[in-house]
Amino acid sequence: MIIKLPDEVVRRIAAGEVVDHPSSVVKELIENAIDAHASKVKVSISNGGKSLITVEDNGDGMSEEDLKMAVLPHTTSKIRNFDDIFNLTTFGFRGEAIASIAAVSKLKIESANSESGSGYAIEVIGGITGEPYPVSKTKGTRVMVSDLFFNVPARRKFLSSTSVEARMVTEIVEKFILSSEIEIELSRDGENIYKIVGGTALEDRIKMIFGNYDLIHIDKDIGGIKIYGYVSAPDVGRQNRLNEVTFVNGRYVKSPFLMKAIEAGYAEHLKKGEFPMAVIFIDVSPQAIDVNVHPQKLEVKFSDQSRIFGIVAGVIKEALASPEVFKIPVIESPKFEDEILPYHQSDLDDQKRRPDIEQRRTFDFDATARFEMPREETRESLSQTCVIGIVKGRYLVTYSETAIYIIDIHAAHERIIFDRIKSAKISSQNLVEPLRVELNKAQMEAFEDHKEEIRSFGFEFKDGFLVSVPSFRIEDWKETFISTVENFRISFARDPKEEFFADVACKMAVKTGERISDPEIKQLLSDIDKLKVWSCPHGRPLVYSLELKRLDRFFGR
Repeated sequence: MIIKLPDEVVRRIAAGEVVDHPSSVVKELIENAIDAHASKVKVSISNGGKSLITVEDNGDGMSEEDLKMAVLPHTTSKIRNFDDIFNLTTFGFRGEAIASIAAVSKLKIESANSESGSGYAIEVIGGITGEPYPVSKTKGTRVMVSDLFFNVPARRKFLSSTSVEARMVTEIVEKFILSSEIEIELSRDGENIYKIVGGTALEDRIKMIFGNYDLIHIDKDIGGIKIYGYVSAPDVGRQNRLNEVTFVNGRYVKSPFLMKAIEAGYAEHLKKGEFPMAVIFIDVSPQAIDVNVHPQKLEVKFSDQSRIFGIVAGVIKEALASPEVFKIPVIESPKFEDEILPYHQSDLDDQKRRPDIEQRRTFDFDATARFEMPREETRESLSQTCVIGIVKGRYLVTYSETAIYIIDIHAAHERIIFDRIKSAKISSQNLVEPLRVELNKAQMEAFEDHKEEIRSFGFEFKDGFLVSVPSFRIEDWKETFISTVENFRISFARDPKEEFFADVACKMAVKTGERISDPEIKQLLSDIDKLKVWSCPHGRPLVYSLELKRLDRFFGR
C-alpha cells in the first residue's frame, strides 16, 4: 500500500535530486522491482536511455489507488513510521524516485497486482499527472520513461554521448546482476546485452562480467558483521579501481573507504599502481549504517568505520594467505620411469654456471626414482622435497617430481615466529639501563590513551624512559616501542596487537645473507608444512612454485 509520509518524516528525508542520467533512472526502477519481490526484470533502452527507458518486472504490482499515490512526491510503500527510516531493509522510497523521474520526463506506468489479466496505467508528463485508466496487464509493473529532461534543456544538453550513457546503464545493470539471483535481461537499441538466468551462482555472474579469472572465495561472520564474496588472486592486478565493487546489505555503494580496506587486505601482494578485482558483500544491522548520506544512496556511512575497515582488510588478508592461493601442485600419479631431468652433474659443479647459488648442497639426481608417492591425491609436502640451494642469501630452492619451489626464507621464518609468539603469554624483562625515548605530542597522547594495552605487551614507560620491554630476543626496542605507539594512532587500519607481533617476528626472523644449517633448513620446511597461512604477517607470499610441466611446455618437451 502506498501512503503519504507525515511532514516530520519528510523533513528528515535527505533532500536532493535522484535523477541525473538515464543510468540513475534505471537504478531506481530496478530497485523498485526488487523491493516488489520480482523474480524477473527486463530493461531496454534506446539512444542511451535518452529517448526511451523501459523496465518491466513480474513483482507484486500496484492497485489503482497505489498507482495514483506512487507518482506523488514524498510517498512510499517502504516505511510505515518515523523509526523505520533508521531500520531500512529495502532499497529506498518508491514515491520519491518515481516523482523525481516524472518531473523531468514523459512517464507511463502500467501495473497489475493480480493474475486476472487486467490492471491500470497512469501517465505523467513533466510532472502533470493524468487519471488512471484500465489496461490489459499480467501481474507486475512496466515503467516507460521517454524524452528524459525534455522540459529541462539545460540538463539534457549536459548528458554524455549515446555510447557513454549506454555504457553507464550497462554498468549499473551489472551491479544488480552481481547483487541478486533474479533473472535480469538488458537490451540496447534492440541488441541483447545480458540475459542472466535466475539462480545463477555469484562466481559465474562475476566471470560473465569481469572475465574468467581465478577467484578466491571469502565468507566470514565476525561479531554480527558478515563479509562474503570473491577477490582475485594476488597475481591479478588491474590498472584502476573499476573492478572493486562493494555492496552493503545488498545495495551497491561507491565507497573509497571500503576500497582502501580491500587494498589494505592485499598489503604488498600487488605492485604499486595495481588494484585487485573484488566483489565484496557486507551485511550489517540496518541501525549500524546511514544510507541517506547521498541522494541516490550510492554512498554509505558506518557507525563504526574503523571496525568495518579492520574486518574487511583482515578477512581478505586471511583469504589471500591460504596455501591454496599459491597453488602448490597436487600430486596426481607416479610417472617417474619415463622422465629424465635435462641436466648434467657438471652443470651444478661449475660455479661459473651458477654464480647466484651461494650455498650448494649435494644434488642426488637418482633421488627422484626413490621418491615415494602417496597413494591418495594430496598436496605436496615441502619437507619431502629435495634442496638445491640458497640463492642470493634469501631464497631457498627445492624440487620435487612435480615442481620447483622457491621459498622466501625471511618471510617464512617470520610467519612461523609470528604464529608462535602471538599465542604465547607475554612476559616482561627489565633493562639494565633505562632507554631514553622521546615521543612527540601526538605519540604521547596515543600512549596515554592506550597505556594499559601497551603495558600488557610487556613495555613499561616512565618519565621519558623505557624501563621494561617484552622478553623477546631483539635489539632495537626503542624503534619497536615507538612503532607500537604509532600503531594505536592508526588502529582503524590494523590491529595494534597483531602489528606488534608482526614487528617482533620480523626482527627475530633470519635476515638475508645469514647462513642457516641443514637441520635448520629441514626444520623450516617442516614448519612451513604446518602453517595454515601462507603469507608473512605483512602480506608477502612465502612460496613460489613452478610446475615442471610448465617448463616442459616452454622448452617444447
